Amino acid sequence: MEVDIEAVVERVMDDVARLHELLREGKCCASAIVQTALEINGGGNEQLVHAVSGLCVGVRSGLLCGALTGAACMMSMLDPRNANKEMIPELVEWFRSTYGREHGGINCADIIENDMSVRKLRCPAVIESTYLRAKRIMTDYGYDFGPEGD
Repeated sequence: MEVDIEAVVERVMDDVARLHELLREGKCCASAIVQTALEINGGGNEQLVHAVSGLCVGVRSGLLCGALTGAACMMSMLDPRNANKEMIPELVEWFRSTYGREHGGINCADIIENDMSVRKLRCPAVIESTYLRAKRIMTDYGYDFGPEGD
């Protein structure tokens, strides 16, 4: 089966555009990632999106980054069989080597340097790259996002 690279790139760009749209609308990191994942898989669950908002801004207290915990929730929601044993640890290792090294830790407070004004500047890129890495890991483990979610 031949892969239509242009179509895949277009769908990824659409996902990223939707992710940023949700952020502009006021969704926080974890909620935006989970809602995007739900939508690209043809579903929705507002109660779940609200529930994961408690993970945002480091569990609302500057702890573990909400982009990472939101992406872990996405993985568990869509592919629970592989998520806990393999995919989430791989995502955490990537996150630690990428953002932990750059910011001295993987807590929200580390990434935004305990300065909420930095959040709007720094977090969208962290959220986007974490979402894309999680999606790539899931694809590598055989998760099929289907024609709408590649």
